[in-house]
Amino acid sequence: MEIAHLFSGELGAGNHSFIWNPAGAPDGMYECVVRMNGRAETLPIVLMR
Repeated sequence: MEIAHLFSGELGAGNHSFIWNPAGAPDGMYECVVRMNGRAETLPIVLMR
């Protein structure tokens, strides 16, 4: 299930950051999927308030 979609499109080379506002999302484990150049990497996120 997708909770949020932060960006879709192309970015130039370099560092980029995005802000996820988890208001309304329950505490727990989430996965962030980053897709680039035909590859996908999954990064764990732990939300604890």
